[in-house]
Amino acid sequence: MKRNVILLLLLVLLGGGAWWMYNKQRSASTLSRYEGAFAVPDTSMIGKVSILDRQGRRLLLERQKGYWLVNEQHPAEPIIVNEMLRTLSQVEVRFIPPKSMVPNILKSLGTHGRRVDVWDLKGNLLKTYYVGGVTPDGTGTFFMMEGSNQPFVVGMKYFHGSVSVRYHLDEKDWRDLSLFPLRGKELLWFSVEYPRQRDQSFSIRREGSGYTVVPFFDLTPKNPGTLDPDQVETYLGDLGKYKIEGFINDHPQRDSLSRLLPFCAIEWMTTDSIRHAIALHPKVPTDRQGKVLTDARGQVIPVERYYVSTTWGDFMQVQNEPLKDLFAGYDLFFR
Repeated sequence: MKRNVILLLLLVLLGGGAWWMYNKQRSASTLSRYEGAFAVPDTSMIGKVSILDRQGRRLLLERQKGYWLVNEQHPAEPIIVNEMLRTLSQVEVRFIPPKSMVPNILKSLGTHGRRVDVWDLKGNLLKTYYVGGVTPDGTGTFFMMEGSNQPFVVGMKYFHGSVSVRYHLDEKDWRDLSLFPLRGKELLWFSVEYPRQRDQSFSIRREGSGYTVVPFFDLTPKNPGTLDPDQVETYLGDLGKYKIEGFINDHPQRDSLSRLLPFCAIEWMTTDSIRHAIALHPKVPTDRQGKVLTDARGQVIPVERYYVSTTWGDFMQVQNEPLKDLFAGYDLFFR
């Protein structure tokens, strides 16, 4: 009899333990499903992403036809946008932080957290959550869903580090680095002027289904050869591959540099009838005292970079080596 009572007590304890474990797992599962579902697996349905910090700074990404727009003004760099979309689709809960850490995490989210809103293509809100600080080991990031008081430690598959770096707000870090912001628009004309090599300056103009190439200056003799349409198509087709190093709009000498005679001035117009122009000014290598650097033979070291002034207000820097094919001469287009 006594033995049966002991067995019965053991069964009750085991059953109670199993029930407690089941409900704990069920509770964690429910919590994870509704409050920890930060990912948007299908990024093709995302139409807009907003990131807002506690200081009121906001970054807005909007999907357009064939590209993304930053802050309703500038085309976004495809590589950076794809990185963001990958993040939005792959963030996953690593673990729930201990209760003892929650008050400090909530305080940090309230002070330094960034609010992330994700909409679909029809303007319906898909997700709203907050991105906070980093775990002590630097591999996790604190996330919390809008309307919840439960923070999570979040990471990404195959990514060792904090995903908070993907939710940055500096506009210039998101902008398209293309030298020519054509965005798939067709060119009506494209001209290249070399102020010190006037005879090699040229204009390419669309005529019907093809193009013509003429000297930029009226006094330059026309090339008597036969126009090579493949060469023209290759030249124009390569315009999209030219990238800048970055934006330097706060350069202290941008105004004085922009007034100098450029090495090359380029103008173009697309089918939207907007005229654009850039001017490339050599960045002459100098020492800290501003003295022009020369080689062992006393010759000036070749230019490696250019400052680029634009009609749309940006001041940029670009390397010389990737632009060599851009700096073509008039005679290139004739057999």
